[in-house]
Amino acid sequence: MKIVGASKVFVCDENFKILEDSGIAIKEGKIVAIDDYKKLIQKYNNATKIFYKDCVLLPSFVNPHIHFEFSNNLANFTYGNFGNWLDSVMQKRDEVLNDNTNAILQAIHEQILSGVGSVGAISSYGDDMHSLINSPLKVVFFNEVIGSNPSAIDFLYSNFLQRLKNSMQHASINFIPAIALHSPYSVHFILAKKVLSLAREKNLLTSVHFLESREERQWLESSQGYFKKFYEKTLQVKDPKSLYSIQEFIELFKNMDTLFVHCLEANVKELSQLMQSGHIITCPKSNRLLNNKLLNLDHVNMQKLSIATDGKSSNNNLNYLDELRTMLFSYPNKNCIDFAKEILLSATLYGARSLRLSNGSLQEGFFADFCIFEIPSLATSTQPALHFLLHAREIQALYRNGICMLETKSQKNSN
Repeated sequence: MKIVGASKVFVCDENFKILEDSGIAIKEGKIVAIDDYKKLIQKYNNATKIFYKDCVLLPSFVNPHIHFEFSNNLANFTYGNFGNWLDSVMQKRDEVLNDNTNAILQAIHEQILSGVGSVGAISSYGDDMHSLINSPLKVVFFNEVIGSNPSAIDFLYSNFLQRLKNSMQHASINFIPAIALHSPYSVHFILAKKVLSLAREKNLLTSVHFLESREERQWLESSQGYFKKFYEKTLQVKDPKSLYSIQEFIELFKNMDTLFVHCLEANVKELSQLMQSGHIITCPKSNRLLNNKLLNLDHVNMQKLSIATDGKSSNNNLNYLDELRTMLFSYPNKNCIDFAKEILLSATLYGARSLRLSNGSLQEGFFADFCIFEIPSLATSTQPALHFLLHAREIQALYRNGICMLETKSQKNSN
């Protein structure tokens, strides 16, 4: 038995409850009680205990969409326009992916320091698998499939199956295999149906980039624009046509549990359909850099929305707190005090739900996945959620299943 407490505790339940001088009791990796710290140590007097003074204890963040394999990128890719960016990826992808192990490890560390405890890792090649398995993160590992050439479907599916099999061999409570389709413009419908059939059979979570850009929507609606030229020039396809309409692609995921990523060009009807089938993931910095646009939240149920960093292929860093602050400052029509609470819930409770994880909130029966931030001035704050977002910089400690995985500053007060 272990008791961990702090001067402020963000429970991150749907009411965004905040407790003073409180803590959680942990047994076998899960939370068994949450209460006033002194009451907990009286009730469980034989437990080991630690109290983080002048600190905030809250669930570790959940980043549901990140490409670790592209962590070598710094200034290789072109931003400001989706088509220009994709062209640059095609030209310089191999250079960025080469010898990327150290960059992946650095990216993992950057996530942890900013409070991330769980990730949805989109893996195109499997290069990141062993680094993630051996990391302090709780990982939903999305084996991604990509490819639109019909003559290569058998090879692509075989390669995907081998990567999925490799990940399944390492499955645990901390490493959960899943499946990702890249996008409707890059996956042949025969390949998509085979992969999604397997996801249904094995009840695996799925993820897909969808309606990220104006170029994608134009392609799906009329087989014209940037992607027509992309297929003709880059992929050497004669008279290319989109393999799906928007509705046909949405129907592929009917009654499935899916993370729909970006959705910048989805209309009101489509957003409603997507939220019925799963969750929407937004990546504000990536969306600004590639599309000069942010997700319109007017028709989005915040309980169905989670916030992600995407990868360094479309971001300047992988600091999750930076992403949350970008979200806060990007929507001036939102009341900043209330919006700060919604952002923190999207980064914890709702993010965990999107990945089917039993964490993201400090509730009895949930895994004890949480982090500690030292923010002394927060003790007297009348706007603690907002002030936390503004001033949090680096964790003091990160716990997974009740075990301290990383501590950046020793804690002397154990009473």
